[in-house]
Amino acid sequence: MVRIRPLRLILSAFALTFLAPIAQADERCEEFIGGTLEDMFASINRDPARDDPELHKLMRANVDTQSIAKFTLGKYAARVTADDLHVFAGSLNTYLLETIYDNIQGGEKLSADILKSFDRNHRDCIVQTVIHRESLEDVLVIWRVMRVGDHHQVIDLAIEQNGNTIWLALELRAQVVALYERSGGDLDVVIHELGMG
Repeated sequence: MVRIRPLRLILSAFALTFLAPIAQADERCEEFIGGTLEDMFASINRDPARDDPELHKLMRANVDTQSIAKFTLGKYAARVTADDLHVFAGSLNTYLLETIYDNIQGGEKLSADILKSFDRNHRDCIVQTVIHRESLEDVLVIWRVMRVGDHHQVIDLAIEQNGNTIWLALELRAQVVALYERSGGDLDVVIHELGMG
């Protein structure tokens, strides 16, 4: 179950990162994240294996890995063929799913609260959540969601670790670009070195 409650904890790293004029939060964006988390928890409770096909299907439907793949490749995205980009995006989908799974694994009776959200602009929304795990510490996850028409997709997420807010796509971009340059533009090497394959 995903609950919405007022924010009671001020996160300095989050505030510093997004110190900008705040528009009214998009309720549909919160509903999208809430529904996605409920589906994820239901899938994990049904089959806790990280290779559960339903989890992968859920990721493909709700995370724009194609856009994330292009973003992480930076200036080299234009050099990659459509087929290679498709393969890379698929590997990235699995990588992101495993990152999320690794940060909530071991938890029983998973639930979440939506703490706060705001629109960065009319299409770009930030949703801050906390995932509760019975008998384990809570996990803070911040979602960046892009809206196209009535459709929402996650384009990045951050996991709070030891007081640091780490945005995965931003963190991954530096690694992907460095490996791409070092390998002479071989995406198979990038996928292998990052443990995506």
